[in-house]
Amino acid sequence: MDTSIFEAFPNAIIRGVWQIGTCKHGTLIGNQFSSLATIDVIVDEGYNSNIETTPETINSDLLIYAKPCQMPKEVNDLFMTSQVVIPLVANYMLYNSATDTYFMIVDAGVGKNQHTGNIEHLELKVRPTEIADV
Repeated sequence: MDTSIFEAFPNAIIRGVWQIGTCKHGTLIGNQFSSLATIDVIVDEGYNSNIETTPETINSDLLIYAKPCQMPKEVNDLFMTSQVVIPLVANYMLYNSATDTYFMIVDAGVGKNQHTGNIEHLELKVRPTEIADV
């Protein structure tokens, strides 16, 4: 029986809170976010943290599972080329409206059904960030 993470854990799905959008990195006023779509996600509660240089700051990574069918058209077009990871990391970020927090996508993976080869979910490793308020 083939079951995606979204079918296996329907109570874990967070709806209407997370958004994906384009990101302009390092502009004169900072990172800029432009929302494209609201997406349903499952948040992996396991965090990966590390301490960075002085002054000590802790960067935490979070794993987000997202539905490919809810990605913007530009992202869905990339599934056909198998080059979806680099543009996701370079050009997109996430926003959590419940906590008013923006997240950079620092890594991405494609979850495929091992029997059919169909893409069932995206795995987005994200890290909190700040954006310019424009």
